[in-house]
Amino acid sequence: MLDPRIYRAALIPLLFALIVVAFSLENRPAPLRSQLVPAAFDGPRAARMLNNLAQQYPRRRPGSAGDQALARRVTSELQAVLGKVEVRRSVVTDAATVDGERNLVNVEAQLPGSAPGAQVVVVAARDALAPKSAASLSGTAALLEIARAVALSRPRRSVTFASVSGSTGGQAGIRALVRKLGRPVDALLILGDLAGPATTDRLVVGWASAPGATPLELSRTVATALRAETGLKAASPLARSELARFAWPVTVGQQGPVVAAGIPAVMLSASGELPPAADASVDATRLQGFGRATLRTLTALDQGHAIGSESPSLDLVITRKVLPLWAIRLLVAVLLLPAMLTAADALARLRRERSPVSRWLLWVLGVTLPFALAVIFLRALGLFSAIDATAPPAPPGSLPFGTSAAGAVISAVVIFVLAAALARPMINRKLAVSDSSAQPGASLAPVVVASLAAVVIWIFNPYAALLLVLPVNIWLLIFARERPLRRRWSIFFVLISFVPVLLVAAVYCEQLALSPAQLAWFAVLSLIGGTPPLIAALGWSVVAGSAAAALLRAFHSESEPSQPITVRGPVSYAGPGSLGGVESARRR
Repeated sequence: MLDPRIYRAALIPLLFALIVVAFSLENRPAPLRSQLVPAAFDGPRAARMLNNLAQQYPRRRPGSAGDQALARRVTSELQAVLGKVEVRRSVVTDAATVDGERNLVNVEAQLPGSAPGAQVVVVAARDALAPKSAASLSGTAALLEIARAVALSRPRRSVTFASVSGSTGGQAGIRALVRKLGRPVDALLILGDLAGPATTDRLVVGWASAPGATPLELSRTVATALRAETGLKAASPLARSELARFAWPVTVGQQGPVVAAGIPAVMLSASGELPPAADASVDATRLQGFGRATLRTLTALDQGHAIGSESPSLDLVITRKVLPLWAIRLLVAVLLLPAMLTAADALARLRRERSPVSRWLLWVLGVTLPFALAVIFLRALGLFSAIDATAPPAPPGSLPFGTSAAGAVISAVVIFVLAAALARPMINRKLAVSDSSAQPGASLAPVVVASLAAVVIWIFNPYAALLLVLPVNIWLLIFARERPLRRRWSIFFVLISFVPVLLVAAVYCEQLALSPAQLAWFAVLSLIGGTPPLIAALGWSVVAGSAAAALLRAFHSESEPSQPITVRGPVSYAGPGSLGGVESARRR
């Protein structure tokens, strides 16, 4: 059934693609720099403000009375340091939070610049889930001090200062702020934990909640300023981290929805993407260093050219080089091409032989049904507010695994099992197929469905399609054979094809500090909240169904290989007499 000549011929474009990719590497953009010393940021003053706010407003859950009281305090403080500049307060009604729907308050003020152009925005969140949480409030204290320092100068660009809520899940406050921002935005700086201990080297976070990240020029500008003021080196994302984040874009940081909306944004935080611990100690010296790094970044942005890069960026950083998106798209396409062409040829051959291929394609979709029903059920829990999951998802640990969570997971598992045990056998009987059938179309169907899914995914996100390169090629080579592999080897190679997905899971476990069980619960919460969107989740259900169908075919493969074929003619050979070599083929 498999024509190896087509597969080998389809590998030829890969050689040319590798040459093109090698010559497409570009240098990283240089960061913007400022030679001015940001001495105007008064660290001791900011530390006193932080202690005062933490004592007066210890409870600041999103939308609570303490959160709204702190919003009024921030309004009065901004009004005092900015003078005649109008400070506006706006209410975000029925915002999705980890506590359900709440009314949140945003505070914003814009300091006009001396020249027209794109503005720079500085944002800090007020809310926290645990009492006190002084470290998470350090961004607000730094925001007030930075506003005082900028007001003493005359910036060329307009600078907007904003205090938002909802950072503990859903990011409703900052998303509402982005919708209201007028004029073009050159960069948006989010101040996270600026006074707690540095628990990670990923201090500058630019991941988007959609595929991509903030422009590299902005990330390097902030990292350069941070190193100049604190001596801390913010780690650049590794290629494997970018591949995982771009393929399955999930982030709990406040910058996620901003970058996804097309605005260059980064979050500066000593705890990285995750919020600081509630009892994390705060340090005035560290607050001064991070605050001055932010002020240095503002100066560099004010004096330099506009960032102006496309956001979110999907270029891949490899050591000190950048691989553009078009090169990644080309490379993934040629990696999928051999399997797709060979599967298409095998499919056409089965069609010419009048083999019932279509029913096997429907069989794969029947295997997909339990996955799709479980996804729809979990999303319905979020739509009907049975569980207060949000999109983007809340940081791990914000919604612990309790009774309602256990009920949701058990119900989803029951739906999956019932669909697999009852609905799928009915579909098999209707189609007159069996999981253990030896028909060649049964083994080819998972490859065809996965290849079609890979093409659709490649159109929208080539990084996600990269996860399917290994599966479609391995499944084709082990199933579309006239001489089948032993059962144990078939199962082994199918399991090997899942390695890319496991690598993505490992990246998230490492960067979000999750165990495998916690990662599974985090994935469930993401699905309930709507990350990814339902249509994308159903698309990945098709991929999961294809993988399950491939495992079924591997399990029902022959335990011993059939007798090898020792005599073979050309692929186009039609049998005895077709070349006129026997009496029956002669003209009479």
